[in-house]
Amino acid sequence: MNTSTNSRFIYAGAAFCAALALPQAANAQVGPGLGNLDCGDAEYFEPFAFIENNSGPNGTNASLIIRGYFMTLFAPDSGHPPGELGIYDVSNPKAPMEVRHYENADTDVFREAHSLPVALIDDGQYVAIQTISGIQFWDFTDPLAAERVGNIDLPGVAGGDYENVAWQTTWQGRYLYVSGGNQGIYIVDAADPENPELLTQVPTSQTGGFRVGPLFALGDYLVISNMDQGGAYSILDISIPDEPALLGRVGNLPRMYAIVVGGNDRIYSAGRDGNFVTHSFTDPTDITLIKDAMIGEDQLYAAAQDHFVFLGRQNNVIKLDVTDEQNPMVVGQGDLGRDHPDHGQVTPMGNLIYIGNDHGSGSAFFCHQHGRDMTPPAVQSTFPKDGSLGVLPSARVSLLFSDYIDTETVSSESVIIRPAGGQALDGIFTYAFNTLSFGPSAPLAADTTYEVVLPAGGLSDVTGNALSEEVLLRFSTGSSIEIPPEDTTTSGSTTTGGEGGSTAASTDGGSTTSSAQTSGTLGGASNTAAATSSSGTGMGTSTTTVAGPTATVSTTGSAMAATSDSAVSIGAGGSQGGSAKSAAKDSGCSIGVLGGTSTRDLAGLALFALALVRRRRSRRPA
Repeated sequence: MNTSTNSRFIYAGAAFCAALALPQAANAQVGPGLGNLDCGDAEYFEPFAFIENNSGPNGTNASLIIRGYFMTLFAPDSGHPPGELGIYDVSNPKAPMEVRHYENADTDVFREAHSLPVALIDDGQYVAIQTISGIQFWDFTDPLAAERVGNIDLPGVAGGDYENVAWQTTWQGRYLYVSGGNQGIYIVDAADPENPELLTQVPTSQTGGFRVGPLFALGDYLVISNMDQGGAYSILDISIPDEPALLGRVGNLPRMYAIVVGGNDRIYSAGRDGNFVTHSFTDPTDITLIKDAMIGEDQLYAAAQDHFVFLGRQNNVIKLDVTDEQNPMVVGQGDLGRDHPDHGQVTPMGNLIYIGNDHGSGSAFFCHQHGRDMTPPAVQSTFPKDGSLGVLPSARVSLLFSDYIDTETVSSESVIIRPAGGQALDGIFTYAFNTLSFGPSAPLAADTTYEVVLPAGGLSDVTGNALSEEVLLRFSTGSSIEIPPEDTTTSGSTTTGGEGGSTAASTDGGSTTSSAQTSGTLGGASNTAAATSSSGTGMGTSTTTVAGPTATVSTTGSAMAATSDSAVSIGAGGSQGGSAKSAAKDSGCSIGVLGGTSTRDLAGLALFALALVRRRRSRRPA
């Protein structure tokens, strides 16, 4: 078989396999994503694209990117109904185009939202939305056909603004935490969004003695604060998720409206009288003041990105550089230029920031930096910390990022949580603000080391910048950390190759053989294997171990590619001969090609197969 024939065979086979691998019911509409705008002076801290509500005076507040679309909730100020949802194509951020608007009996009970957390459950993506009586759960797997699938009324919630209210939510694994102002905190089991269950209501007497507004679930900790009163924070231990215990508290702080949690265990407070206050909770039993800086004006909401904090103020929005925590500097500011504005909740997304103005006179996108966003996301804080011992089996994992993560890139391949050297755990991923959390389906095992692996290039932010370096951390439910052999610390390790019982098809005579390899290395001269776990493409060559779409081809020998739960599995022999085999576990198809295949052909094949797999993934939830 010559090179051109070989290549044609490979491409046709890869296309055939990928087509077979596509789920038959995968018809959810996924949007084009957020365009990475090349920001110039005309857009720098100037509103260049407004989001208007043509059906009424309702303003917006919280927003998010979900399944490639921008979504925001419309509702009046002061916590009153009715509400609406708008879904926008923002592939060109200068010209957002509304592609779907929801206004019905379900949205009629929406109140002003202060968060829109997302959960990835089974094959769906769900959003928890605050109402005047509790929480609705919406299925946004297809944003153009979203629908309410569940609802829970919470005792004492009666449509208030700061009291008797579902004010903000944070979702961590199966648990949804809802702040209720003077009603304390509600803890809801939301593993089944169609049938949410109230587990408990925790009164303010057990959470710090103040009405609860903003709240952030971070591993075993719940960070909460007051809102629109004298400032106070608490840290709660939620290692037993439905039995919070008070760990630390501070009070008598300047009057504040809201907080945000940033990297390096920081709490940033937006003060109503011009104070910008920074605390550390590295020791959750001793919340430590870093700086009380007077920056002026009436501040409302805060958001963090990289080493900046954004503050939505009554009259404008500002960008603070907090590199020097003792001297936070205003490095940018702008305003909507509309009558009676409220520069409320601020949502940074790459080099853009969305200002939600709930007064209804128009919300808008700004640029907060020049040029395109080229900065990859980074992990700024982890919960548990790397090296933690004695972690309870009920623990969840939280990762706080420097930027807004695209939930389309979140999966058990891009965020691997597993016993050291073992298989990835099943569970629920959740996302809110810049925090990605994972709750395993079953309790962690006792006396076991776990590792969290984020391969380079896996996760991306909403403007398409991928994680540039692998992240690896370990914690233990026992008294020591057990480090596995080095070759098991990444998802493409050869020790995971060929789990056995797979069927191999080879083009040398069309024979079918059975392989049961327990290692990536096969017998014979220069034989190697490429192995991936739950990945899109596995390719093997005769000279190197490959995880992913690249390959190096030698002049002799044979090669095997093994994938687990993948779309396409391809093996190719050396350019001067040899044999080629491909084994796939639960992949649906495998291809083997006898020698004569060039490096260029293999590279093209890899890119082609990877594109098909990405197409497959883009048509199904992560």
